[in-house]
Amino acid sequence: MTITLRKLKERLKKIQTIGFVKTHRAHDTGVGKTLEDLLGIKENNLCFPDIGDVELKAKRIDSGSMLTVVTKSPEPKGINKALFKKYKYLDKEGKYNLHSTVYGSRKNPQSFRVVFEDRKVVLKNKFKIGAYWPISIFDDVLKAKSNKVLLVFAETKGERKTKNEKFHFIEAYLISNLNINKFKSAIESDKLKIDIRIGVYRSGKNKGKYHDHGTGFRINKRDFLHLFDKFTQII
Repeated sequence: MTITLRKLKERLKKIQTIGFVKTHRAHDTGVGKTLEDLLGIKENNLCFPDIGDVELKAKRIDSGSMLTVVTKSPEPKGINKALFKKYKYLDKEGKYNLHSTVYGSRKNPQSFRVVFEDRKVVLKNKFKIGAYWPISIFDDVLKAKSNKVLLVFAETKGERKTKNEKFHFIEAYLISNLNINKFKSAIESDKLKIDIRIGVYRSGKNKGKYHDHGTGFRINKRDFLHLFDKFTQII
């Protein structure tokens, strides 16, 4: 779709003033699909006469402006269960849990710390359980179809990733040239944090059984923007 930057700004400002809009699709891709429909485009690529092709991406932000960059359990397969067995604890309800925020600069109460090694994010721990995340899990950020990305942030309400979720598209940035050294520094300086969330089912037929809620890499949206060498606010 070919469009001028001025026209795109006008459309985004109009969408911004609408407020919360019900998702056009459930699950992860709902935020992007909803924005595409509101902009009236069929593909997530835009072509600007002055700056060329740009890939469109929309991201959910939580309260406190935290952005989940990716949700992915560590590798190899099944290693989270090994972590759970070694580090689980009883919560206030007497149920086993392993909810742990992991940093790059220091150990947390479970002795976890992450380091950036050989294009992997490696989880260091006292039992030396070999858990890691390959840098390829960030391909959605690291490898865009175009060398420029139009990133739109959306606040959410309602049950997430369901047909009842709603989005308010509040800010948009034109970003380019992700810097891998800045990405590494974000891990080392605790700007990019890892939330491990493992527990057991509280009810239903699987009550008491192991339940991996997903491991999330989270960062403040402002810090996320600074992973790129260039970014310009559009709205």
